[in-house]
Amino acid sequence: MPLDKAWLADSINAWIGSSEPRQAQEKLLKRYFELSKNSPSLSLDLSKGRMSPYDNLFKKYAKEIGWDWRMLASQGYAESRFDTTVVSWAGARGLMQIMPRTARAYGLSMNRISNPEASISTATAIIRDLDKSLSRYVPDPEERKKFVVAAYNSGIAHIYDAIALARKYGKNPQVWSGNVAEALLMKANPDYYNDPVCKYGYFRGKETTNYVIKVFDMYNRARKNVPV
Repeated sequence: MPLDKAWLADSINAWIGSSEPRQAQEKLLKRYFELSKNSPSLSLDLSKGRMSPYDNLFKKYAKEIGWDWRMLASQGYAESRFDTTVVSWAGARGLMQIMPRTARAYGLSMNRISNPEASISTATAIIRDLDKSLSRYVPDPEERKKFVVAAYNSGIAHIYDAIALARKYGKNPQVWSGNVAEALLMKANPDYYNDPVCKYGYFRGKETTNYVIKVFDMYNRARKNVPV
């Protein structure tokens, strides 16, 4: 490089060695993996009247929470496409994509986190607790399923915020579609995530709203093609 351009090379080298490009790379990688989770789902063949190799387990544990097992299986598909070995970019593991910290809280050891029955059993316990926590906010049990599925994906704190925002801004805090779902998307906007009723800060809600749609779309397909 000509000597009169050496300053440019020095500047580039200095920038590469700083924290700024590393931070930019981390943001890009996080964005990439967020988008990869929302990539179009592989088609699931329901023509044989079954959803997965784990249908018996979904049937067994769905009874404990009073859910149609096909709903629980639809959530399993949205989480992992029934791959017990998958690990997300955030570290969630197994069939129902349980985070290690959550697994520990529910007594699930790391050496069993990829076990399909242990994963479904723990996910069912999580769902039961989410449903109980949300019952005073959403009294209708069928409508509440959408909130529970959303909270499983986002964490319940962001759903509490979305309910509070919906209530404040003239939406129905007891209805998900077009109401609390829209309020969850508002949490990406500083005008709203800095609102006093919003206790848990910024959240990119698009992944969660898409997740709910994906789970319920699969469930509606399963209801038409897979017997109870």
